[in-house]
Amino acid sequence: MARILLVPDDALGWQELAVQLADCPGVTAVQLAADPATAAQLGVTWRPDLVVFGAGLLREQLDPALVGLVQQAPSVLLARALPAQLLGALLDAGLSLRGVLTWADLDRGAVPAVLALLTQSPLLVAGPLAAAQLAALWREQLGRPRLSPAEQRLLPLLAEWDLTYAAIAARLGVTPATVKARVRRLAHKLGVPPGRGAVVTAARRRGLLAS
Repeated sequence: MARILLVPDDALGWQELAVQLADCPGVTAVQLAADPATAAQLGVTWRPDLVVFGAGLLREQLDPALVGLVQQAPSVLLARALPAQLLGALLDAGLSLRGVLTWADLDRGAVPAVLALLTQSPLLVAGPLAAAQLAALWREQLGRPRLSPAEQRLLPLLAEWDLTYAAIAARLGVTPATVKARVRRLAHKLGVPPGRGAVVTAARRRGLLAS
């Protein structure tokens, strides 16, 4: 028998989801928390068997109350989509999740089956759309070269075309020769001919620089 705690973000559909979950076999109660602080209190007093929280709660600095709640109970992230920024936020937060779902994964017929998996399986559960998006992001991340912190600081400066190598060097506190050497290393990692323009174009194409 399961008690489920919902911690909503600003997405529509949480009330309807609460109703759907309450109708599922084995669900004894569903609570819809007003905010992470209230959810954290319910985590202690009500002791839910499963927590479902909205991905929008990861946009700003992560609420310590939410972190504590996720550490206490099996938790599921529910998102509209899974862009690379959200994946990065999840990795940075170090959250241990039982499941990752998108709203599109939760059609009415699938909710009972998904809920059964989430409450009974010790493995990470991802809905079909979430799994496909995670796989695509994983492939994208694997295809990206690993840049040093110095190279990461250099890239956006290279894209500022009004800055000369000397100006970039002054900002970074290095010599122009060091900047040029790092550009050559970046070109090698990105598989392009040496040169500032080629490096910037390749970095944007591979998602290392904003367009």
